[in-house]
Amino acid sequence: MIEVVAAIAVGLALDCFSAAFAAGACWERVKAFTPLLLAASFAAFQAGMILLGWAGGSLIEVAAHYDHWIAFILLAAVGGHMIWGGLSGEPMGCEPLTLRLLITLSVATSMDALAVGFSTPFMGLEVVSMSVAAGLATLILAILGYFMGLRVRGLAGEKASIVGGAILVLLGLKILLEHLAGAT
Repeated sequence: MIEVVAAIAVGLALDCFSAAFAAGACWERVKAFTPLLLAASFAAFQAGMILLGWAGGSLIEVAAHYDHWIAFILLAAVGGHMIWGGLSGEPMGCEPLTLRLLITLSVATSMDALAVGFSTPFMGLEVVSMSVAAGLATLILAILGYFMGLRVRGLAGEKASIVGGAILVLLGLKILLEHLAGAT
C-alpha cells in the first residue's frame, strides 16, 4: 500500500512542480524564503484538499464536475498574463508574488487532491497518511521545480516569463483535457 500512496502523492505533486518551475523561471530578486513559502503553500493546499475531499463526501462529487474548469481558468489567466508581459517588451512580465497569486496557484494546482481525498477510503488507503505523503512530496518537488526554473531563467533571460507563462497555460490545459477525456 505504501507504493500506491507514494505514487499518488508524487502524481499530485507534479502539477505543483510545474507551477513552481514557472515561478522560478519568472520571478527575479525574490527573498530567500520565497521558494519555501511557495512550496509550503502548495503542500498545505494539497494536504488540506485531500482532507477536505475526504470530509466533504457528496459535496466533492458536485465540485468534481467543475474543478478542472476552475484550475484551467486560474492557470490560464496567470500564465496568459505572464506571456503578455513577456511579449510586451517591458522588463519581466511576471506578476510579483502576492498573497492573491500564492493562493490562486495553490488552489489551481490542488484541485485533483479533492477527488483523491474523496476516493481514498474506497481505495483502502488511510486519509491522514495520504495527506501527509502528498504534502511532503509536494514540498520537495515544488522546491526542486522552483530552483530548476531559476536555472532556465539564467538561460532564457528576459523571455523567461514567456516560458513560465506557457508552462502554466499548458498545465491548465493538461488538467482540463485529462478530466474531459475521463468524462467521456
